[in-house]
Parts: sequence; structure tokens; C-alpha cells
Amino acid sequence: MEPGTVVWRETAQSLLRQKWLIMACIVLGLIGASVFALSQTQRWTASSQLVIGPAVPPALVGKLPSSTDKTGPLGMDLPAETQARVMASPRLLRTVAESLGLPTSDQTIQDLAAVTRVKAVTDNAYLVTTDGPTAAQAVQRANAIATTYLKQRNDAAKALLTTLASQAQDRAKTATAQSRSLVSQIDEAVQRGDTQTASQLRDQRVGLATEARQAADDAAAMRKALTGVGAGSELVTPATTDTASSSPMVARDILVGGILGLVLGFGLALLRSHLTPYILTRDQAARASSSPVIAASEGNRRRFWHRSAPELPQYEITALGAEASGALARRELNPRSFGGGGAGALLVVSASTSPNAAGIALAMAEANARDGRETLLVLADVEGTPVLPHVTGHEGLTDLVVEPAATRAIRARKLFRPGTVADLYVLPPGLNHEETASAVGPSLVPGIIADLPPGYSVVIHGPAAVGRHGISPLAAAVEASVLVVQVGHDKEMDVARLTAALHYAGAPVLGVVLIGASDHDETLGIPLNYTPTESPTPHIR
Repeated sequence: MEPGTVVWRETAQSLLRQKWLIMACIVLGLIGASVFALSQTQRWTASSQLVIGPAVPPALVGKLPSSTDKTGPLGMDLPAETQARVMASPRLLRTVAESLGLPTSDQTIQDLAAVTRVKAVTDNAYLVTTDGPTAAQAVQRANAIATTYLKQRNDAAKALLTTLASQAQDRAKTATAQSRSLVSQIDEAVQRGDTQTASQLRDQRVGLATEARQAADDAAAMRKALTGVGAGSELVTPATTDTASSSPMVARDILVGGILGLVLGFGLALLRSHLTPYILTRDQAARASSSPVIAASEGNRRRFWHRSAPELPQYEITALGAEASGALARRELNPRSFGGGGAGALLVVSASTSPNAAGIALAMAEANARDGRETLLVLADVEGTPVLPHVTGHEGLTDLVVEPAATRAIRARKLFRPGTVADLYVLPPGLNHEETASAVGPSLVPGIIADLPPGYSVVIHGPAAVGRHGISPLAAAVEASVLVVQVGHDKEMDVARLTAALHYAGAPVLGVVLIGASDHDETLGIPLNYTPTESPTPHIR
């Protein structure tokens, strides 16, 4: 199988394992979008389109004096974006509000400006879009903005043309009056015989007459242009009444909310799967322990806020222990031979405190005893939860601390208590809870195991760390070990460190008993590059 296929498979399985998180995010997105959509005020939208041409004929604009403003209402020199801003300006909207009979307060004008949008489609075409509480009011506003701007533009052009015509007429009258005043001066010069002065005065009179005629013509042209002001500007597409409101769009908002919730759910699921330090799958457990998963039990996933390991029912613990014991026997995974007449010993340990590890050790010991082998269960976890109430009141491992070394083996044999099935014996943790006994007690286990007669099989349950010596005292007493891993509770780094410590101490991990595996986890639970032993070896006796 290609590496990319494995990655996609693990990603899909991680999403499937956290389907409830994804579904919760989708529901949250749908609820949030519904609340947002239904809380919005109903709004209607209308649009109108107008075209703006020169308010004054271009030929006349070119003849205007150089000091005359030829932008804005007169020509097309004003940028289209600027005219769009003028249409949506509060000054124009105040006039629009007055024409529609709306209040002209600053707040009303600001609200109207907030829902008004003017776009310059081309250099002289504009699209006016506005919102209203009803369809009819939205249409009235859109059309009123367009017509008000055209009216103001035309009124400004007419006012300017009237002023310019009046100024031209005044220039014509002034030139005519000056021309007439030169007639008497010319006559006086002729009578004096001053031909040169008379000629100069005649030239001035001709120039004044020409200026008067030009000014009169300009005034007439201005007056004539007044009748054609705004001929190139009109409302080409008035706004019409919509049949549906533009807001709220409940279906669209809910769809967007669902999509956002789905994306959020996928993101959180992937982050949780790839960034969490906890073991969540069979492959993670196998990779951390460098050994296959030999037994697995489905269970509730651990939540972000709840990391305690729940205690499994007794029947499930028994089934896990029997499955693990059978897997060790069938697959013959034990790398060592238990020859030489010594007792075969196995350590059952968990990376963190778990109420299930002791029960699984008991179940494995029971399965071993049912196969007809005398089995000793050593409960080396002196602070753990009792799994055999009928033997917890007896002396045990920690009480051997005060026993002399010469008689410790004999004393230990007397502390063995009958277990729950035939051929099963239990060495309980004892009642001595002093600091010295708790620290030194587990280190006595190797000597006890070494003094057992031939034929015994030993199952030891102990904590991941014992006193100041770590796992070494218990690992020294066994040939191999089995890890109990709780999904969502044990960290991958802790399991890897415990595996390395056991291997270094001479108790390699044979397999993993996984608790809380997801029913969607279809991985094999075998570490990468795992190769079983070439020659079969005897299993735990």
C-alpha cells in the first residue's frame, strides 16, 4: 500500500472517530446562522440606472471664458467616481429625504447613506442601489436619488447659464454705450482737422461694436442653451418593485452557516487527531510500544475535559485477559525460552494509573491456571486498587521487608493465598504502608520468583515506576511484559518511554492490551517494519 493511501486512510478514520464533534460544529453553525438570519430586520433593495451627459452643449462650453468652471454640471471633466460620491453624499441625501417627506435629522441621513450605494458603470453611466423597509420605499429612494441629482445638476447649469448670459448682455450694453460715446469725439477730431486721432477713434468704435455684437450673440446662445439643459442626462432604467426581500436570506444564511460549521468541525477534528499527545488508535499504540495490539476493547472516547480512565465491567476485563493470554500462547511471541527449570514470568504494566491493569493481570493469570499450570499472581502495586477483596486483608509483599534474607523465601511461600480458580495463588501487596516498605517491597520480587520451584508461571502486576528504581526491580524478575494502554488517557511519549525502559531492563514488550479503541479504527495494530521471531519458542508456562 502506498504511503499516501495510508495517510488518507488515517485521516478519514480520524474524522470518522470524531463524527460527533463535526456534527456538533455543523449544528452550532446552523443554529448560529438561523439566529443571525431571523434577527435581521427585513430589508428590500431597489436599483436605478442613469446616464449623465454634458449639461451644456460641448460647442458652447468651448466658447466660455477661460475663467469659467467647465467641470461638474457643465461638462464631463469631473471624474465618474467623484460624481458617484456626490450622489451618495449626505448633502444630496438630505434633499432626497425632504422630497420623500422623511425626517432630515443627522441620524436619518446617516442611516440613508449607510444603505445607499452608487457605482460608476462607465464614464457616464451610474447604478444607484439603496435599501428600504418596504419594496415601494426602496423604489422611491432609488428613483429619488437619481432624479434629485439630475435636477440639481440641471438647476446648477441653468443658474450658471443665466448668470453668464446676464454678464454677456452687460458686456454688450457697456460696449454699445462706449461705442456711442466715441461719435462726438470723432466729430470733434474731424473739426480740428486731427485726422490721425479721428482714425484711431474710428478703429476703437469698430472694435467696441464688434465686442458688443459678440457679447450679444453669446448672451443669445446662453439663453437658447437654457432650453436644452440636461438633454443628454436621463434616468434610463427606473427602479422597479421586487417580489422578494433582499434581507434576510434565511436559506442562504443557514447554508453558509452549515458549511462554516462543517469546515470548523473538520479543522477541529484534524487538529485534535494530529496535535493531541494521547494515543487514539491501534497504530499509535503499536508504534509507541513497538509491539502489536494483541487484545482490544471498544469503549467511550475520552473528552477534552475528562481524562480519567473508567473501570471496565468485570466480564470485559476477563475477556481481555483471556484474549491476551491466548494471543501470547498461539503466536508464541515470547522471545526467550523458559528452560532451565526456572519459573516463566510476565509483567503486566500500564503507563499511567488505570483501574483496569490489575484486572487484566488477574484475568491472564486465571487463563493460565485454567490451562493446568500452577500460576502465581504477584500484586506489586502496593498503592493500587484491590482486585481480590478476599485476600487484601492478609500480609503480603511489603511485610517481607522486615523478614531476614535467609528465611524470606519460606516466609513468602506462606503468604501465598488461594486465588479465584484452581492452581492460582496470589501474593497480595500486604498491609505495611511505611515509606521504606513501599519503596523496597517491589525489589524483593526477583528473589521470590527465583526461589519458586520448577513448573510455576508468574504474572506480576506493577506500576510504571516503583520507588527510586523505576521499573527495573520488576523488570528484572520477568522475561517479558505486556502493556495496558488506555485510549485518550495514556500519552504516546509515556508509552514509548516505558517501552524503552522495559526493553533496557530485559523485559521486552510482547504486546499491547488496548482499552477504549474506536469501532471505526480498522487499522491492524501492528508496528511498522515488525517481523515475528523466525523460530517458534515456548510460550509462558
